Amino acid sequence: MNIRFLESFVWVSRLKSFRAAAEKLNVSQATISSRISTLEAEMQCRLFDRERSEVTLSPQGSLLLPKALKVLEAEAELKEALYLSEEPAGRIRIGVIESIVHTWLSSFLTKVAETYPKLEIELTAEPSVSLHSMFVKGSLDVIIQTDPVMEESVVTTPIDPLKLGWACREGHPLLKEDVTIENLAEQQIVTFARGSRPHVAVLNMFQEADLIHKQIHCVTSLAAISVFIRNSDGVATMPVSGFSQNPLNQGLRLINTDATPPSLDLVVSWHRESSNPASQGLVDIAREVSQRYRNSP
Repeated sequence: MNIRFLESFVWVSRLKSFRAAAEKLNVSQATISSRISTLEAEMQCRLFDRERSEVTLSPQGSLLLPKALKVLEAEAELKEALYLSEEPAGRIRIGVIESIVHTWLSSFLTKVAETYPKLEIELTAEPSVSLHSMFVKGSLDVIIQTDPVMEESVVTTPIDPLKLGWACREGHPLLKEDVTIENLAEQQIVTFARGSRPHVAVLNMFQEADLIHKQIHCVTSLAAISVFIRNSDGVATMPVSGFSQNPLNQGLRLINTDATPPSLDLVVSWHRESSNPASQGLVDIAREVSQRYRNSP
């Protein structure tokens, strides 16, 4: 049994499309169809139901899938063992949320370059929802964001979260006092994208305190949030570690308050059957850098 045929089978089942699997594996759709047909002949059964608008696994295909994943995982482990004495090379596609771009991404990339000098990085910055979609379709190899990817073929591990606090422009009246949640409710609030964890957490904070907030603005870009509050009397949820050293925060100050929002949880996800031996190394680097950043003043 050709292991590349199993790989094609796994990607067709994951993407529910022969065409999408062909694009992911950089082969023609005819090649994918031929591999699946050969595999079906060897197994003496049909692996996919092609009569519906969407390609779905047959009962026999559902039985084969977890076993195929184990074979591909074993192949990846073997390649990693063989490559331990060599420097990983080639290209790896990494997706991150924008909050990481403006916090510890620079340290992460520096460490990756030092550890894997022959590795070519392709970086994508998008919201978590978009990263999930790209990752599941095979367009990204590793993603660092807020929510686990619930797929059998995916490994997800938590790393240190981003500690959040409240910030405002220099000279803001709130900087002259210890701020309560009642004070915050009277301000224009600026937080992350609508429906994001920070946005929901802020709504819950005011609801639990039985307060009606004045106004909440949802902004997808951390850089845009900085501009917003630098040029207004608004207050914003922002990462606090390394705050004063971040050029993004020039002209901004952290607010002294006990009403702090919950930290932003982060996870790293990668494909279990990834053939790139650097994948696990990138996870270790992300864990190290996130921990160091969280503990920075």
